[in-house]
Amino acid sequence: MVTDPITRFKHAFITGGTGNVGAPLARKLAMLGVQVTAYSRKPRTDDHHAGVTHVAGDILNSTALSAAAEGANLIFHVAAAVHGSASNYGEFERMNVTGTENAIAAAQSAGARLVHVSTVNVEGFRSGDLTDAYAATKARAEDLVLEAARAGLDAVIVRPATVFGSEPGKGGMIVNRLLEGDLNVLPAPSRKISPVCVEDLATALVRAAESGVAGQIYTIAGPTISTGEFVAQVCEGAGVKAPKLSIPGWVIAMPLQLAWWLSKLTRWTPTVSVQTLRKGSSHDGSSAARELGFEYTPVAEVFAGASNENDSIDS
Repeated sequence: MVTDPITRFKHAFITGGTGNVGAPLARKLAMLGVQVTAYSRKPRTDDHHAGVTHVAGDILNSTALSAAAEGANLIFHVAAAVHGSASNYGEFERMNVTGTENAIAAAQSAGARLVHVSTVNVEGFRSGDLTDAYAATKARAEDLVLEAARAGLDAVIVRPATVFGSEPGKGGMIVNRLLEGDLNVLPAPSRKISPVCVEDLATALVRAAESGVAGQIYTIAGPTISTGEFVAQVCEGAGVKAPKLSIPGWVIAMPLQLAWWLSKLTRWTPTVSVQTLRKGSSHDGSSAARELGFEYTPVAEVFAGASNENDSIDS
């Protein structure tokens, strides 16, 4: 559904370069002939893709980050704390705000263009619909990038919606469980989402780096569907069984709220907030697709392609 651009950048540096978004982005850039440095706390030892160099480092160590990014003319800031990976506001703030400050400093030091990966949750925070730590700190991170852009930094912002993948173990919570065959109960099937596959997101990020207007925000979100429809399309494309039972969102709202109330004691945050459960995550990514020149791949097609690839490998 997309055509790869011919990138003008020679050396790209990616924070969070081994994550579910960073790793596919690194591979795509390397396939385009770009030298890639993937920066993360735990560099992968099983990924030896030509053109990708893995460097261990902490996003909170500004000196180490700037040193590792030296020589890059393009920086993708992907690393972030998300629901389920941070247990309190301070952890979200350190990763999402201080980490972004350090990424900005690295881009300024290297004289590189910065592509900041944000989230559509910032839109919800701006409208008052979302008040959780993730949305709040990602909004503050965007403010930092926009302030730096006004001061002369060549930077663009990309806001992905619900990101999913077709690779087992890296597809997102619902997709992973579907591919493993153990999702028997689907919560909140009527909740609206705007899913975008990680490969389309990687293409959008490269396109934003190539032609994105400095200081602009691009929302990357596929056509809005219900969670139930998304699951049905995944099952159709991947050839896996559908959940046997669905539970309405209102039924799980109170247990979810209880989990959030207890998060300070359990040091575990749910992967979705009560606000996002109730409001959904419906966004329009059509204008960004037109401006950046790509199309969203239908959900079933994403998994049909992955299934065909696996069949070829196994045969």
